[in-house]
Amino acid sequence: MRKIFLALILVLLITSLASAAGLGGKLDNYVESPRYDYSYGGSTENGRSVLPKKGDIAVVVTGDNPQHVKTAEAIIVEMLRSNGYRVVDEAKMRRIRQAAARAKAARYALEGNVDAIMRLNASYSAAATVVARVSAGYPVVNEFNLYTGTASAAIMAVTSRGTKLGGKTSMGKQVGYTDDEASYKAIMSAVESGMYQMF
Repeated sequence: MRKIFLALILVLLITSLASAAGLGGKLDNYVESPRYDYSYGGSTENGRSVLPKKGDIAVVVTGDNPQHVKTAEAIIVEMLRSNGYRVVDEAKMRRIRQAAARAKAARYALEGNVDAIMRLNASYSAAATVVARVSAGYPVVNEFNLYTGTASAAIMAVTSRGTKLGGKTSMGKQVGYTDDEASYKAIMSAVESGMYQMF
């Protein structure tokens, strides 16, 4: 009888502590706060940044979901700018994206053939092009009635000289209150992780 009484008190104590912590406590255990300061003093080759600092950088992102592609592209552009790189203007970026799509340049570059991206760099006077393929699964509801999103990003860069930089595939897994928030956070996590190799 005494054991049952002690077990009951323990259950009541745990329940009251969990309820005092609330949903925020559960979420804090699973969600990393979004990072918006993209400046990064990361790895260098011979003391220099991996991406060329002189000239404009182009960005070409592919993926199955247009919204995910736009999200990844915006994050990459912001990270480049925050680290002191110049990004090609929007009009030129649009032309580069269209030319890359026609030539299937991004796909070939991610498979190891960088010739088409080199030609685009020469045609549009870009010092380098960051090429990415982003993919995100549909978020699922977890045991706390929050959404868990997963994403992957394969990111590399090709300089105007044909040097291939990076090539890491990064994964992101994040939790949000809505499926859109979970997807966005997962994509951001995967893209940030992949881009840090460039700086």
